[in-house]
Amino acid sequence: VKYPLIAFSLLLGCSTSPKSTVMERSAITIHDQYFDGSAQLTKTSKGFKIALIGREGNELDRTIFNYEPYQIDTADINRDGRTEILVGLIKSTEFDPGEKKRLFILRIDEGQLRPLWLGSKVCQQLIDFKALSNGVVRTLEQTKKGNYAIGIYEWQGFGLTLIKYLTNEKPYDEAIAIFNS
Repeated sequence: VKYPLIAFSLLLGCSTSPKSTVMERSAITIHDQYFDGSAQLTKTSKGFKIALIGREGNELDRTIFNYEPYQIDTADINRDGRTEILVGLIKSTEFDPGEKKRLFILRIDEGQLRPLWLGSKVCQQLIDFKALSNGVVRTLEQTKKGNYAIGIYEWQGFGLTLIKYLTNEKPYDEAIAIFNS
């Protein structure tokens, strides 16, 4: 299987500290056989905007999230040869009213941003995530006992599915070392 070049991931703070949410950079370069350009982030008064910028520098599409971002990354999550944008937002949902970290996945379809997966939550409380080059999503999750787990999720049909936990019920320092390895 051939995977597209993923230029780099962009951290919006969240040096994996559950409270950190400061935007550090403003663009992600995306280059695959279907799209060549970038996604630019701009902080707004209530959240942020992602603008899809073509190779010539023109804005092709944009979406605004009225929630605080904590992480953004890119990968070919569903392994269709197209780069998706993974966005971490802090928000509540209808069925989970607490403001928590959530993971959304946007696809790029002919120069337009489209939702691929608007996950309300993963198996446990999401602290951080990163997309791996093979389309796998690694998560740092807080367990009900207050410890931490490292989850491995893959795209299966309609969304992300937990494949396994690399580790579970570890103290934060141990879990973060595994998450970052």
